[in-house]
Amino acid sequence: MKIKQTYKTASILASFLVIWMVSGSLVEEENFEKKDSSLDTLSSVTIINSQAKNKSKILKSSGFTEADKFVQVRAEVSGRLIARPAQQGDYVEEGDLICQLYIAGREAYPKIVAPFSGYLETLRVEEGDFLNTGAVCAALIDPDPMLLVADIAEKDIAQVQLGSEATAKLISGRLITGEVTFIASSADKNTRTFRVEISVDNKDRSIRDGVSAEIYIKGKEEPAHKISPAILSLNDQGKLGVRTVTVDNRVEFKEINILEDTNSGMWVSGLGEEARIITLGQEYVFQGQTVNVKETFSPDA
Repeated sequence: MKIKQTYKTASILASFLVIWMVSGSLVEEENFEKKDSSLDTLSSVTIINSQAKNKSKILKSSGFTEADKFVQVRAEVSGRLIARPAQQGDYVEEGDLICQLYIAGREAYPKIVAPFSGYLETLRVEEGDFLNTGAVCAALIDPDPMLLVADIAEKDIAQVQLGSEATAKLISGRLITGEVTFIASSADKNTRTFRVEISVDNKDRSIRDGVSAEIYIKGKEEPAHKISPAILSLNDQGKLGVRTVTVDNRVEFKEINILEDTNSGMWVSGLGEEARIITLGQEYVFQGQTVNVKETFSPDA
């Protein structure tokens, strides 16, 4: 009798256990469905309808000035120096006599002349000195135009074009302007940067060779939007960008490239001609989520 009662009790308990497990599973499934459906719950965001403006990235590089023409004038034959009419620092015209050599047995004495107009930067030989073939007689420099030499990173070199505008601040504080006249075709093997030369007018010869400078080159124009840096975010891959909203109000992350950072905002590219940029609520939404949108329009930048 006791055994039957025990079996009956066990059966009742087993039935309650099954009911409890089933109900728990249903509750869990219901909660999951609620949780899953919560993902589709519309979040509210504020966006700005932004229209792009053409803007150029300003490429910055530390550089230096370099004379466009600089040559060491050498003796083409061996001989003794018998004439040196010019002095160090003198300005000479193309074809002017710099040095003349005496060679025994010759009636005509070889002349060393200026290959172009410029200043005698060095002139360290004296009359009576013997010059071997290839020996340096003088160093000649023409500082007009003066070059600004910049090293541009490989990720930015595509932004530089021949004729691009450039500005430089010399170490003295003086500002000078010019345009790009040369872009290297291959990168430096050590620095992976490209040499870029900017030609600067220097008719008054006031810009000296070898002066340090901070150089700013205007890159290619491209569609850009002015945004607040506060709305920048990173995606799962660590890329910098902003969250935008598509025409059907779905969240989309757009990677951006910073062109210029100013006191009033940041100019960025990568958003196309028009963009619906989330300005409020971007931290609470995720890729592909449908959202409620409150629209504003960007002020004139």
